[in-house]
Amino acid sequence: MSESPPHKAMRRSRTHQSPQDSLQRDGYSNSSNRNNNDDEDQQMDNIAATMDLAETISLTESIRGHVEEAGLRYHAYHAGKYPFPNDVVEQDRDDLIHHVLETICGSVYFAPVENMLRADGGRALDIGTGTGAWCLATRCPVADLFPQATFVGSDLSPIQPETVPPNVQFVIDDFEHEDGWADDPETYDYIHARRVLITVYDVATLMKHAFDHLKPGGWIELQEFTNTIECDDSSYTEETTYRVRDFMQLLGQGLAAIGTDIHASNNIEQHLTAAGFTNITRQQFKVPVGRWPEDEVKSSCGEMHRESMHDGLVGLARKPLRALNWTNLQTEMLLVEVRQHLNDSSFHVYMVFNVICAQKPYA
Repeated sequence: MSESPPHKAMRRSRTHQSPQDSLQRDGYSNSSNRNNNDDEDQQMDNIAATMDLAETISLTESIRGHVEEAGLRYHAYHAGKYPFPNDVVEQDRDDLIHHVLETICGSVYFAPVENMLRADGGRALDIGTGTGAWCLATRCPVADLFPQATFVGSDLSPIQPETVPPNVQFVIDDFEHEDGWADDPETYDYIHARRVLITVYDVATLMKHAFDHLKPGGWIELQEFTNTIECDDSSYTEETTYRVRDFMQLLGQGLAAIGTDIHASNNIEQHLTAAGFTNITRQQFKVPVGRWPEDEVKSSCGEMHRESMHDGLVGLARKPLRALNWTNLQTEMLLVEVRQHLNDSSFHVYMVFNVICAQKPYA
């Protein structure tokens, strides 16, 4: 039996059999023994209310709880679905990379959705919202750019702020689950997903769900790293010993063993087309790894990118490499060398960040 999405389940009211219905079922008359049974009815009402409260508390704990595993913390709802941690280290990384990408790309969105989100009833969905940085980041929060619109952030992990603007709401849900799209079809003007595809098990179905839940003329925007190491000079070649590249390749193999594709963004256009989208575009940005760029802004972004990778190595590696039958000791021995190469600015390397936009036709 499938598990209901928590934000729907918590809103759903259970229908309990009333004490009178129960008595009638057992052969008692509503008119007889009424006075004698008033106390019993009240007791049964109290029991039912207590059961409801206990069920709600249990549900809340299952959603908002976490799973601790060998020093790392993971989401509890649909536990194991997302292979990376959701602890403070990972949350800090999420916020840091948001700042890097906003600076390098010059914007937090690229789809032409301004008119839609400024109109009455404009709605946007951020799937895999994480900390909610895309909606709420202090420098350029989209929720502030479009105060008339409603922004919904969906994630498996309850790691979003509790205090949010009135036009922002967060739900704990699994967008790959059969009931994970709680809203009616054609609800949203804009669907956004960033650094999500490498953890998606069925990209084609996800694109179809997105298509169905966009209004005619609405846009989807996918922002994803290519997840390969690139270089434009001779400081790094394919023959160079560079453990960061080796780690990325192993990470891809581990994710494949789990059932996802680290390079899912490479051929996303075919899934978008198959789902029915048109006007598909792709923009690419070079995100440096390390301080090597001469440009001060790019150098600063490169250092933050390096830091985010460095701090996340253990969490990124743990489950994917375990899927390749690596022990924690073997993994840590590799990561020692990965850290050394991450800290070496003589490698002028970068990663490509892709912004793919597509539109649902009006007709």
